Amino acid sequence: MTQEATSTVNTANNTMNPSGGAASSAEPDYKLVIDEVVVEKIAAYATQKIDGIVEMKGNLLSTIQEGLGGNDRTKGVNADVEDDERVSVDLSVILEYGKSAVEVFDRIKKVVGKSIKEMTGLDVEEMTVHVVDVMTRDEYRQKQGGNDKPQSAAA
Repeated sequence: MTQEATSTVNTANNTMNPSGGAASSAEPDYKLVIDEVVVEKIAAYATQKIDGIVEMKGNLLSTIQEGLGGNDRTKGVNADVEDDERVSVDLSVILEYGKSAVEVFDRIKKVVGKSIKEMTGLDVEEMTVHVVDVMTRDEYRQKQGGNDKPQSAAA
């Protein structure tokens, strides 16, 4: 399920030995392997720091994991490492009410693309941001806190 991006630096000398075959070299091959989950975490962390994003929207597995007390660090992010240079990213976000989706999208493109490039060397070839909900910060806190909020103060 998880693909890997592989950057290979090959420094081996491929010289011919007198018998006509390739001489073996003591030079190793170096590989940098970036798993998709790493790109997903980078994208999630970067997106959550952007003003106008209330939360990332996960799938059923994220909901179950959080219900059991866990925390899905890649919630709302799906990355597909194309090759050793390119990655595609899909984000599902909850937009803060009153914020411009277009302006938030522009910030996401810059911040997430830069973070992925700086940390992995991969270029974001494609990014799709799905705005799946809109809510105020208060609505979100109430939804997260449920019945834990001090309702007796209002009574």
